[in-house]
Amino acid sequence: MSHNENTHPRLPHSSTVPSFQRRTADSARQLRDNFNHVIREIQPLVETARTVNAGVQNAISMRNFLNTPQEQQNATNADNSFVIDLDVNQAVEPPNEPNPDPIRNNNNADDFNNVERAQTVVEAQQFLQVILKYVPFVLILLAKAVYDYHDSIFILIILFTTFAHTNTAVKKETTKRDRRSLGTLSIELLYIFACSIFVHYIFEDEVHNFNVVFHLVLIRTFTDPLTVGKLLWIVVITDFALKLVTVAVKILLTMLPEKIVPFQKRGKVYLFIEAISQMYRSIATIQPWLHYLLESYQGPEKIVAVFLSAFYMISKGTDLMSRMKLLKSSFFKLLQNVTVGSSPSKEQILTAGDHCPICHDEYDSPVLLQCRHIFCENCVTTWFDREQTCPLCRAKIVDDPSWRDGSTSYFIQLY
Repeated sequence: MSHNENTHPRLPHSSTVPSFQRRTADSARQLRDNFNHVIREIQPLVETARTVNAGVQNAISMRNFLNTPQEQQNATNADNSFVIDLDVNQAVEPPNEPNPDPIRNNNNADDFNNVERAQTVVEAQQFLQVILKYVPFVLILLAKAVYDYHDSIFILIILFTTFAHTNTAVKKETTKRDRRSLGTLSIELLYIFACSIFVHYIFEDEVHNFNVVFHLVLIRTFTDPLTVGKLLWIVVITDFALKLVTVAVKILLTMLPEKIVPFQKRGKVYLFIEAISQMYRSIATIQPWLHYLLESYQGPEKIVAVFLSAFYMISKGTDLMSRMKLLKSSFFKLLQNVTVGSSPSKEQILTAGDHCPICHDEYDSPVLLQCRHIFCENCVTTWFDREQTCPLCRAKIVDDPSWRDGSTSYFIQLY
């Protein structure tokens, strides 16, 4: 009886504990399965949040959700103020939070950088797709423009090719001085003349449709209002025509014998011709632009045309001042006895020495450059045929621009 009294109270306990453990394990397993199912669905969102918040130490880790129940319980205990251990039925203090893992933080930073690079690549691909989408449309417009204006494009190609070829030939023959080829220069001069005649007569209708733009005088008559296309055509063709005239004049100068124009003094003549050409080409665009601006509006809107014309002349003033400065400088150099620099005084020659640094001989027509170095005129002009710097200090000689070699500017005067 005493044995039964001692053992009877244990029967409910022994049968209840396994049942309680089974229910607890089944509930925990079911809860874990449901929780894992939910976590798998929101895993992409959580991973994105981890990437954006890579620097935050309390970032959510997906491994903690997918670990065993015991590991999940430990991860949950880290966030509670206290936990209850069912085995020992007593409260325990939560464990200390571990120090942030530097390797994990570095991995998160790398993931963030990878995401940024991936986004950049995606944006670049989208931009390229947009560009490629409009490529056929741009090609169609380009093909239409080429077909509609093929005569004008052909004229521009002829004029540009002629100018580039003859300009290069003049530069080459100028550097040869007394060894220049008169035959080559004559051929280039005939080439310019033939090109002008070909363009003027073969494309006579095209040229005359745009108000006879080969009339190179500054004052022209426009019977109809100008459109943007006609305006640009006039200024471009006029500019190329004036370039060819400039090259032709330089060819004639190069063909002259040395007795008429010495080779040492031809550099400043080339400079003066180029200065006149640039000034004339800059002035030649004023009348077409003013006519276009003033005749674009009628009636009360005429005040808009006046203001636009005034703004054009103000902006044009800067260009005209630079051309005028070059023309003034080249004119004064043309009046000087020396080709480059200025004539030095006796004291300056004594200070520099009695011998030219280039030929190591006594000075023959000494010239003083802006850098205060003295050379023979013939020596330094020969040097300037290849260089634009002082032979001693390599300083840029700004008063000896490249136009002294017979070249002509490629700049197209559009305004």
